[in-house]
Amino acid sequence: MKQKMFYRRVLIPIGIVTLLMIVSINVYNISPVVGAAHPLLGKILSTVSALFMFISIWMGAFIAHPMAFRAGASMGERVFAGLATPLIWSAKMVYYASCIYTGWELVYWSFHPLIVGVISTALLNMGISEILCRVIYRRKGLMPGRIFQGPVVIMLLIGLTIVPLSLWNGGTVFFYMFVDIYMMLFH
Repeated sequence: MKQKMFYRRVLIPIGIVTLLMIVSINVYNISPVVGAAHPLLGKILSTVSALFMFISIWMGAFIAHPMAFRAGASMGERVFAGLATPLIWSAKMVYYASCIYTGWELVYWSFHPLIVGVISTALLNMGISEILCRVIYRRKGLMPGRIFQGPVVIMLLIGLTIVPLSLWNGGTVFFYMFVDIYMMLFH
């Protein structure tokens, strides 16, 4: 597997997924304005951009990680590529929360179930993607070695633990736990 330049290994995969996120968020934000004049077009824009927001934010690791893998990125670079867009989105959410919360409340808000969920989903997606990439490259004879290595197992374990717990009972269990702890700490 030939290793490409850093920007091709890491920055281009991150850029593609992040650009998809930025465009879809902005299209989603303007869809009500378009919908005021053209209701059907507004609904179509809203639905399609929401789909691409979900793909880029929650499933973007399935895009960025294999691109980085194919470009010869190291394990650390692949993890960075897969986590970059969810971390950028999370930072945006924490920034918006900073308009309401300050200090320790903001630090606590950084562990909101959506933020923990998007990061653990990215780890799960990267673990699955890593296994698929390794199987494909092994079949082509391009990658010797084990498929299940330490970092892959760790990503899978974190994702397979947190994601199902986050989705348990529609996600309300984690959210109510988050709110209850917030109330104990700050009120």
